[in-house]
Amino acid sequence: MADYCEGSGQRLPQFRRMFTGGAPVFPGLLQRLAAIAPQAQITAVYGSTEAEPIAHIDYAELHPDDLSAMTQGNGLLAGHPVPEISLRILGDRWGTPIPAMSTAEFHAQTLPSGSIGEIVVSGDHVLSGYLYGQGDTETKFRVDGVPWHRTGDAGYLDGDGRLWLLGRCSAKLQDEWGTLYPFAVEAAAQSYAGIGRSALVAHQGKRVLLIEWAENFPTAGRRATLPALQTALDWAHIHQIRVCPIPVDKRHNAKVDYPAVQRRLEQMPQDG
Repeated sequence: MADYCEGSGQRLPQFRRMFTGGAPVFPGLLQRLAAIAPQAQITAVYGSTEAEPIAHIDYAELHPDDLSAMTQGNGLLAGHPVPEISLRILGDRWGTPIPAMSTAEFHAQTLPSGSIGEIVVSGDHVLSGYLYGQGDTETKFRVDGVPWHRTGDAGYLDGDGRLWLLGRCSAKLQDEWGTLYPFAVEAAAQSYAGIGRSALVAHQGKRVLLIEWAENFPTAGRRATLPALQTALDWAHIHQIRVCPIPVDKRHNAKVDYPAVQRRLEQMPQDG
């Protein structure tokens, strides 16, 4: 919708509320929507098929400090959890089932604000189990009989109780340069004009960032963006930045297909 309105010069002054989600919603998209619908309250929604919504934030609530933090590897701000949901952060042990536990045990395992771990949720609108129980062992656990859902997403709560997202727990990189959540780098990269999509992977022992230019972004802008991006992402120890189309999953048509990214890198000529 943003592409169409910008291309046609159309505005939507009659809109009063706009919600967007289903894939990562970066501030740049919220800004574009606010420009084409200036009278609307623009809201980014975070959730999953099993739990929707989990958290949300209005574009007007984003402060300059928040935007700066997103460029420095702090992740993507998703906002406050909705009142209807209980949300906690547990230590990241994705891939290992969580056994049933008591409330006291659960509280003891819950991480404090600022600590990164797996986002888990419970509530009336959260799916308590799958058909025939397939997948329950990997993604569900109970606290004194109450079902909780494991999102598989990494994140943390800040001092104001707002949720920050760091991508999939399974995507975490741990190498000689430390621990890095690729999504934190991608969120920072998306703050640059002209970058339509980005993906960070470990490939042949190197941290490689792929970027895909936004349509119609001028060549001169591309030449200036690459060195600026490399400098700005110094904290992430990126070894290579490569430009190519980035494959997305067929289900959402928006989320990066990381296995396909690895296959694409295998097919590309390797830089020195």
